[in-house]
Amino acid sequence: MRARVEKSRELLFLVFMFFTFSIIGWLWEGIYDLLYFGVLANHGYLFGPWLPIYGFGGIGMYLILNRFKKYPIVVFMGSFVFCTIIEYFTGLYLETTQGRTWWTYKNMPFNIEGRICLIASIFFGLSGILLIYFIAPKLRELFKKLDYKRVSIIILFLLALLTIDFAHSIKQPNIVIRHHVINPPIGDFKLFKKK
Repeated sequence: MRARVEKSRELLFLVFMFFTFSIIGWLWEGIYDLLYFGVLANHGYLFGPWLPIYGFGGIGMYLILNRFKKYPIVVFMGSFVFCTIIEYFTGLYLETTQGRTWWTYKNMPFNIEGRICLIASIFFGLSGILLIYFIAPKLRELFKKLDYKRVSIIILFLLALLTIDFAHSIKQPNIVIRHHVINPPIGDFKLFKKK
């Protein structure tokens, strides 16, 4: 019985992390746009204040790399490779299924088809270090202090909202308008320039 309770708490912690990283990613990209372009934009395929690619990337890094805590270079390289693969195939999937782009690195050096680039991959590696050594332990401490039943209710509510958002976005995805156009059809992509 105790093992089952521990497993359910661990699963709840992973979902808690997923939403935390998804919301942090949404805020990160919004702040970047505000500072660089001077405008706010709701990024991503979905409409809510979350970017699930960050959530899946975060819990993926945690599940795969937490066991290699003694080896920071393994954590860095694992995050670098893992998140680069996620970003590349998510971009490819969205372009293939929606015929549009949600981001591009075409103006960055060492990019592959505009979907990934070296600078972003280095950022992913550093993010993995931050996640494994600082963020995940702090989140676990915070999670232990929270009321289990309340957190469960909040997470169920967020999962319901995310499911509704995803179901709606399949038919009508969020087409981001940032500094003119960001999700043009494939082949019509224009690079953004600061005014």
